[in-house]
Amino acid sequence: MGLINWIFDFYQQSRIERAGNEAAQLRDEVAMLRTQGGAVDDERIVRAVGELALAVKTVQRLCVEKGLCTEAEFHQRLRAIDLEDGRADGQAPIR
Repeated sequence: MGLINWIFDFYQQSRIERAGNEAAQLRDEVAMLRTQGGAVDDERIVRAVGELALAVKTVQRLCVEKGLCTEAEFHQRLRAIDLEDGRADGQAPIR
């Protein structure tokens, strides 16, 4: 069991390190959305939202093109997820 435990520990440690690196990257990205004085930089926020919208549209189209789902199925699931917070407002809460 020693080797199996070592492999599992190594795997867990690599996941912990990866999560730490991702958290640091996210902190850096959030910091980039602020000006030197700490205020929110509206232009950077709009650019970040545009990049996110592009990424989501790309994933949506790939799913449909690859046959993972139809466009109707995608929108049906989108509406169902939208209702998970009890409101059909076209948004998901940021957690």
